[in-house]
Amino acid sequence: MMSKNMLAAHLVSPKNLILKERPIPIPDRDEVVVKIMACGVCPTDIRYFLGYGKHTFYGEESYGLTGHEWSGIVMEVGEDVENIQINDRVVVDHIATCGLCRYCKRNLTHHCVNKKYYLRGYAEYGLAYGPILLKLPEKISFEEACFVEPLSSCINSIERASISMGDIVAIIGDGIIGILHLQLAKLRGAEVVVIGHHNDRLELCEKLGADYSFNSNEVDIYGEISRLTDNYGVDAVIVAAQGVEVLRSAMKITGKNGRIIVFSGTHPEEEISINPNEIHYSEISIIGASEHNLRQFTASLRLIERGLVKVKPLISNIVPLREIDKAFEMVINRKGLKTIVRPHQEEE
Repeated sequence: MMSKNMLAAHLVSPKNLILKERPIPIPDRDEVVVKIMACGVCPTDIRYFLGYGKHTFYGEESYGLTGHEWSGIVMEVGEDVENIQINDRVVVDHIATCGLCRYCKRNLTHHCVNKKYYLRGYAEYGLAYGPILLKLPEKISFEEACFVEPLSSCINSIERASISMGDIVAIIGDGIIGILHLQLAKLRGAEVVVIGHHNDRLELCEKLGADYSFNSNEVDIYGEISRLTDNYGVDAVIVAAQGVEVLRSAMKITGKNGRIIVFSGTHPEEEISINPNEIHYSEISIIGASEHNLRQFTASLRLIERGLVKVKPLISNIVPLREIDKAFEMVINRKGLKTIVRPHQEEE
């Protein structure tokens, strides 16, 4: 029988994190209660922790924080929820939408003006929106399921970039997002160059399919790209690292009629000056990409299930909820790649 209370992370103030008990949430008619087995740490969570978020809550309202890459076991089901049962293993899509607004009708559901986020993944139990829950295939672990959300957002990015066979694609950033983009771009038939400054990560990129990898601290990136492309520049750049200097670098290596996808946000916010002539005469497109729709979320799970995108090699640290501060420090200090918090560390 499920207890009435649970352990959850709370943010008292920026960088001041505590664990305390609170009641397990009660589901509405279209919601379910999930026993959270794993929650991936996202840079968004770190920005919230550091106090950079625009809508940061503190105290009781902050319980579970912004954890949104979570999976677990269904413990209670609202009376209107269909196709989901108690004890189902599930991965949670945290974006619930209205289906009625202009964006929803255009399948841009992640821009829904009435959307509701189901976050709070850094707790022992969480609420999820029943109609968009996906059942986990047995072959996918709870930890691997934490990649469904970030991969779905990368699918959105790749689709917006219109990556196609024969394209030369540069990915700036050798972290989780850069590596997921790498695998997706290869599935599209692109020739991929990964640019970063961690040799161990770049080696992994080559094992996962990168045609070339360059450490920007060790080589002249502009010279290498010029050499590889016969001075034409690349067809697309995926910006998977934050900072305005990264965007400036992307402009320098993009060929005519090229696309620059800005996936990574910059916090604290900065502005950049761009020469309009570079965009006008070279017909360069600068495209933003953020979040995902339900189709992309479903496709993401399928890609992981079929082994077309490999996520297991990206898991570096698994930390119990009681040591969440340690997990956040690992991400802040870039120790390994993916760090995952397990609220029920003792259980499989």
